[in-house]
Formats: sequence, structure tokens, C-alpha cells
Amino acid sequence: MLTNRFGQYLISKGLVDEEAVYEALNTQISQNIPIGKIALNERLLNVKQVFAVLNAQIDSNKLFGEIAVDLGFLTTAEVNHILHIQQECVFPLGTILVSMGKLDETVMRNMLRRFNEKQDDNI
Repeated sequence: MLTNRFGQYLISKGLVDEEAVYEALNTQISQNIPIGKIALNERLLNVKQVFAVLNAQIDSNKLFGEIAVDLGFLTTAEVNHILHIQQECVFPLGTILVSMGKLDETVMRNMLRRFNEKQDDNI
């Protein structure tokens, strides 16, 4: 099953059900912008280069960014920049659950704080 630790935490506290977390995670996945599209938007790659990476990816288990670096199309710093942009485009699970009406925002913030404190204690 598709899940994440904060989602499991909310389920364990009885605040949301598995179906709500599953739906929120699917929403999160649908927001994901492919790294190649971001590279095009940032003018770091052209269409021909994106297709070259995608074609190389067919026969490889490497990630898009790794292949783009291997082919000399991007630097590691550029890949990190693109990944940062990609991450900023995805809303956190708690925010999605609030927007779905499955969780109160104040409750979500309190639970996120508690969850993070619990994670810090486990380090």
C-alpha cells in the first residue's frame, strides 16, 4: 500500500483513515513535475537532450539526473537545483488532507509538531 510515516502517524492517532491518506498521497504524486520538464523550463536542457536522456534511461536503472550528468548535459549542481524546484511544487501530505477537508489545519499543525518531536527523539 502507498503510505508515508506522517500519514501512518495520523492513522494511528485515529485522525484520518487509510483511504484519506491513500487519496492524499495519490494527489501528491499527481503534482510531481518530471525533472526533464523542469530542465526544459529552466532552459538547462533542450528537447533533443531530454529525449537522449529518456532513451538512455530505457536501458538503465539510473535516474534521469544521473544520466544527464553522465552524458555531460547537466552538472550535479544543476540537477540539485532542478530537484529543489521539483520538491517545492509538491504540497505536503498534511496540507493536502486539510484541503480535502479530512483534517483540521490546527490539528494538522499540532500533530506535525508532535510527529517531528517524536522523530527527533528517535535520532
